[in-house]
Amino acid sequence: MKVVLVLAIVACAVALVYGDLVCGTNYCKQNPCTAKLSSSSCRPPSTYRALHAGKCACCPACVTLLSEGAACKTYSKELGETPSAVCKEPLKCLTGVCTKVAPRG
Repeated sequence: MKVVLVLAIVACAVALVYGDLVCGTNYCKQNPCTAKLSSSSCRPPSTYRALHAGKCACCPACVTLLSEGAACKTYSKELGETPSAVCKEPLKCLTGVCTKVAPRG
């Protein structure tokens, strides 16, 4: 059982490091987005987000903000997955549903 726990911790650490290695703090500066989208291009219920689309979320996109209880999808910005709809802040997408998460503290 200890081996499984250690392997799980190592896998989590590798995933965190890999994400930082892929996107890092300067990724968007070194790989600027070529797609152009103006904030006026987005029509309700969509809203403009300057950093949402493309690999590491460096590009602008029109995004629909979902309310609590709405169906949602988690995605990986490192893989360039870009959902057209995301949960409104401070909601989180948990088990496919936008959910209010109690603040830690």
